[in-house]
Amino acid sequence: MTPRERYREVARLHVRCLDQGFLATLGEGFLVQMYEAIDQAEGTFLLTEERDGRVAGFITGGAGMGPIYRRMLRRPVRLGLALLPALLRPAKVRRILEIVRYSGDGGLPDGVPEAELLSLAVSPEWRGKAVADVLYGRLAEEFRRHGEPAFRIIVGAALAPAHRFYQRMGAEPAGDVQVHEGESSTVYVHRL
Repeated sequence: MTPRERYREVARLHVRCLDQGFLATLGEGFLVQMYEAIDQAEGTFLLTEERDGRVAGFITGGAGMGPIYRRMLRRPVRLGLALLPALLRPAKVRRILEIVRYSGDGGLPDGVPEAELLSLAVSPEWRGKAVADVLYGRLAEEFRRHGEPAFRIIVGAALAPAHRFYQRMGAEPAGDVQVHEGESSTVYVHRL
């Protein structure tokens, strides 16, 4: 599978499995660019688990969104075209700005690490087969190799299965944050 095919599969999996989140509404074209940037930016990681020649699941992480944004902005026309439908809708522009604000200081609780698990998804046909556990372990190892003592995870209040998974993996609640106005999320910290 070529890198471009991999990014496209990851983007499709994001739309399919992370459909409750705002980023999925920005479309596959935007997500392909975002996952390419995550894979190529300094200090960020896109890890996939492939089964039967397909992406069964993926996980991403990094220490700050700055490198990802800078990587995406290297191709402003391509990015603008991918975001054009969203930029024509004021509500989506507001939510994009909320994400950018969050990735700055974002009102996070004091003392949480900058390193963050950004996204995790497993294809429904591969759930219950430890794919998420394997990916989580691989991301934790990447953070360890890069000298990170801990990483954070932001989980929407309504995502009960995600809360159970992260707690089972050893993450502990550290506070709450509102990435989007009126929507509460729990901040977890996983110490390595």
